[in-house]
Amino acid sequence: MGHPRQSEEGSAMVEAAIIFPCLVLILYWSAALTDVMVLKLKASEAVRYALWESTVFKPPAQINSEVQAKFVDLRSPRDLNLAYTSLLMYPLASNMQWAAAVDTTSKRVTIGGNAQIPTGIGVVGQFVGAVLGGLSRAVDAEMRREKFNTSGVAQARVTLVRATHDEQESRILKGGDLLGLKGGNDLDHPKSMTNLTFQAPLPSQRPMELVFDTWKAWPKPSTYTSDGGRTDTAVSPMKTYPVVEDQVSAQVDKIAFLGLNRQSWFGKLRGAGRFVARILGPMAGGSLPDVFSADRMDGGGSNRGPITILPPERADVSWAPGQCEIKGGTQACPTQRVGDLLASGSAPSFPDDTTTLGANVDRTRYTLPYRINTQYWTQSGGTSSGDKTGQSALLAKPRANLATNNEYVLSYRCRGHYFAGSQRGQEPDKSRRYGASCYR
Repeated sequence: MGHPRQSEEGSAMVEAAIIFPCLVLILYWSAALTDVMVLKLKASEAVRYALWESTVFKPPAQINSEVQAKFVDLRSPRDLNLAYTSLLMYPLASNMQWAAAVDTTSKRVTIGGNAQIPTGIGVVGQFVGAVLGGLSRAVDAEMRREKFNTSGVAQARVTLVRATHDEQESRILKGGDLLGLKGGNDLDHPKSMTNLTFQAPLPSQRPMELVFDTWKAWPKPSTYTSDGGRTDTAVSPMKTYPVVEDQVSAQVDKIAFLGLNRQSWFGKLRGAGRFVARILGPMAGGSLPDVFSADRMDGGGSNRGPITILPPERADVSWAPGQCEIKGGTQACPTQRVGDLLASGSAPSFPDDTTTLGANVDRTRYTLPYRINTQYWTQSGGTSSGDKTGQSALLAKPRANLATNNEYVLSYRCRGHYFAGSQRGQEPDKSRRYGASCYR
């Protein structure tokens, strides 16, 4: 009878022979599942990238090209263009191919809303639903009639078109034999891993959507422009003020005066208004704009409307927009105006004595409610054009807390240009980023 210890000899080797292949398979498949998870995360990231790029009106073909170029090496939207992906199954960037399908024109935004009436409330609920549905459709129809672009929904899907492996580079997908089973290639990968493809979101799910504003006051491609505004998207940011004026003018013209400006009789009324403006214009020190128009005040054409945008003061940084179009010519933006009197700087300007209520009285106003410069008469009779001796004693300035030190001024000085709060571009130091009176 043998010794009990001798009967257990070799059992550890047998257990190892059984367990080791299982551990190898678990290791390989865990690496494979990790790679699939990384690819799915990158696909979701590529979908978000494609959606956000659609908000700046890039053509879908350009977005697709960028997704292919930026995500091929799995380094997110950075143009690194590395040869390797850091994946175990698909280590080479040349083995990856992406495709982004972006649609920004087929689906429309329902401006009027889509009210959902609870079920089970009978005839009253049906009546309320019919009324609300009619109002919603009426609003949407009016938006289209007034040339609003209601195609403000972007839909996107990203597909991993091809992820093929290179058996010389990928040790995992190269395969192998179990111990004692030469030629069986039992550790080889399944055929589904040879060329991995999938979509994000899945085909059974809705595409990812993003609602964005197509009524921006900035030039858009012609596909998104229904109001007749500019379509040159390469215009210099330095011309922000005239470009925004022009875009707003084109958009407001479609909705101004409740659409009456498209009637023939309204054109005759505008003609009469222009005739009156030509008579009163010289008396006011210039030419008056057409109040029945949505045109720009500073455009080069013969029709002058009331739309104008001027900065509250000259920017103290070179990167801020500072060009305006005045009477068809480009110049540094003024900051004050009364009629055709334009001035720049922080000091108030003085119109001609013959076109105002008196010398130094009706000073120019800032376009925005930023500073109040007008002096006022302390006694009646200030409109007299006779002897002006001692007139200065009858004039008074508003108090500083109502004029130059009001909350508009203090708020603007703190927030800086573009309401960003910073007075210096790309400045990480808080003590230098904000004005001295604002930094705490």
